[in-house]
Amino acid sequence: MIYKNQTFSGNDLKGQDIENSRFINCKFDNSPLRFSSFTKCEFVTCDLSLSIFDITSFSNCHFPESKLSNLNFSDEKSIMRNCIFQQMKGGSNSGHKNIDLSECIFEDSELTGAVFIFCYLKGVNFKKANLENASFDRCNLKEADFTGANITRTNFANSRIEETLLDLDGFITFGNSKGFILEQQK
Repeated sequence: MIYKNQTFSGNDLKGQDIENSRFINCKFDNSPLRFSSFTKCEFVTCDLSLSIFDITSFSNCHFPESKLSNLNFSDEKSIMRNCIFQQMKGGSNSGHKNIDLSECIFEDSELTGAVFIFCYLKGVNFKKANLENASFDRCNLKEADFTGANITRTNFANSRIEETLLDLDGFITFGNSKGFILEQQK
């Protein structure tokens, strides 16, 4: 099914299971998407900014040139396993450009295997998030907060880490991933 130039508000999509659909230039008008699932859907130039996801799932969906600003993933302990956060240069399958996710909150989120590429994540809250096997490739993580987060086997390749917060367990895990061994004084 194709939805084009529509504005969704209130409970328009509440409780629906939507598959193999395209949303083109649609606006979700801060709408609460409750008890809905989207499978193999594409959201082209849509505006989902400030939308509320309450027990909503997206499986194998794509969001080319869509607005996803100011989304808060913390309230519902979101599960976003193996997601890729990236923005491609127009007309390119390999060129990336920076994507600003600094207004997002990932506290308590399940982000196992997530990939962040060229993401601006300054000051982002990852407290208590599960980032096992996640990858941050050329990201700005200045002042990001990873306290209480599981960063086991997390890769921070070529990322800017400055004033980035870790608790002791995270600091040890990060050090171990770089080949350091903590030796206790006798």
